[in-house]
Amino acid sequence: MENNAVTDKTQVYIVGGGIAGLASAAFAIRDGNIPGKNIHIFEVMNTLGGALDGAGTPQAYICRGARKYNYPAFNCTWNLLATIPSLSDPEKTVMKEIVEYNKLNPKNVQTRIIDKNMNRDYVKNWGPEQSDVPDVIKLMSTPEKMIEDRKISDWFRPSFFSSNFWIVYCSMFGFEPWHCVIEMKRYLLRFRHDGYRTVQGGGEVSTPYNQYDSMILPIRRWLEDRDVNFKMGCKVTDLGFKPSADELTIDRIHYIGNGKKEEVALNEGDIVIATIGSIVADSRSGSMTEPARLERGKLDGSWTLWENIIKSVKEQRSSIDGDEMIEPTELGNPSVFCDHIDETKWVVFSVTATDRKFLELFEEFTGNKDGQADLVTFKDSPWLMSIHMPAQPQFPDQPDDVLFWMGYGLIQNKEGDYVKKKMADCNGGEILTEICNQFGFTDELPHIRNTSTCIPTMNPYDTAHFMPRKNSDRPRVVPEGSTNLAFVGQYVEIPDECVMLVESSIRSAQTAVYTLLNVDKMVPPIHGLQQEVEDSGS
Repeated sequence: MENNAVTDKTQVYIVGGGIAGLASAAFAIRDGNIPGKNIHIFEVMNTLGGALDGAGTPQAYICRGARKYNYPAFNCTWNLLATIPSLSDPEKTVMKEIVEYNKLNPKNVQTRIIDKNMNRDYVKNWGPEQSDVPDVIKLMSTPEKMIEDRKISDWFRPSFFSSNFWIVYCSMFGFEPWHCVIEMKRYLLRFRHDGYRTVQGGGEVSTPYNQYDSMILPIRRWLEDRDVNFKMGCKVTDLGFKPSADELTIDRIHYIGNGKKEEVALNEGDIVIATIGSIVADSRSGSMTEPARLERGKLDGSWTLWENIIKSVKEQRSSIDGDEMIEPTELGNPSVFCDHIDETKWVVFSVTATDRKFLELFEEFTGNKDGQADLVTFKDSPWLMSIHMPAQPQFPDQPDDVLFWMGYGLIQNKEGDYVKKKMADCNGGEILTEICNQFGFTDELPHIRNTSTCIPTMNPYDTAHFMPRKNSDRPRVVPEGSTNLAFVGQYVEIPDECVMLVESSIRSAQTAVYTLLNVDKMVPPIHGLQQEVEDSGS
């Protein structure tokens, strides 16, 4: 199906102001030669960035996750950030700023895993147990078609899930035994050349501040300087399609702005790039005294938009054929990902302290200084907790004597060792209590609780992208039959690419723009696959 002709009047409508949407706007300007004033970004929230967030005050900062960046493996990410000027030094790009920062602040992991006896493990010899090696090799070579809808636990024996290999892998990437074995296979292939280096931190890079201040704000400033139109607080509810039995051409965007139903009529040559699904949709935060509430209502709109698009296409095609409604399979199946909240929910927590006592104890116990190790995981914790102690400060306005750190638990349905509650039922004070006891900081616990604010956040869909699936459950970036519609984000199918990565969101954006705007450039290759081709040819 041919795309609409791009002209100087082409309007680009982007649904979602997360990194996929912002990257789409940047690529449309830089490579598609679309004037900024012709680009319109609809965002339901009043802030941009989606899962790349960082907010609050020196009394209580919040991040809903710490996303990983790999240098040089994230080809599309660095391709974008090599264009965006740093806010601290306009003579530098964001990419150069990040690379220089990591040269000055290298990783130096001394402790990666702590067991129930408080033994520390550097994970010097990282890899599967000998008994698991055949299963790992077989998985890496098995065609995806043969393992659709299968869980990781269907592939490996029970002992695999107590190995250091699994503990590091699941805590680093967020895998659970009931997750999709296809995604596990893709990660094994994607990072096999840098596996040990990645675990030890050599392949991972950090942003100077949190991901919102270091990445999202510079991109937003660059887009604002080019007159991009941001429609904040606008919830896109549906897309209207021209009648066709096999073509996908949008002619209307339906949205709610300022409490009123509105619509935009598309002209020939206009395109729509829509973010579908969200890992931080309907997130809710608690406090030191209140647990985070679990929201099941799909209120933010990213999931219902996907569902409504499918419904609209079904109804439109049915009106043409006069037959019973046939599923538009090219649009995927959102229920596979969003209808299993008890299996996809996560609690993350953000801690702001008015002194650095916890950091002193942490450094003394682990040997890791702030920023030198991405994660420390309590492998025998019933909650399978990991904490992330980033380099300080993490926020531009963070005072010198204020400490910020964060963490999460992979297991939601078990009581803690010291707090006899499920993690999801705990308030911030109780989560701090469990952590300090896991470290053995019992004498200092009263001081740490009195000087810290721990904010738990419940993300209902945090690992929805890892649910067992078929490849057809996610639509392609540009679905079959589309003339002016592309999907971006974590719920599109990009062959061989891993979900959850910032890289995959940016890759989807670059693919969408290059395809719909007929950009005569190649999207950068996937890093691991490029190496595979080079290895096989040598």
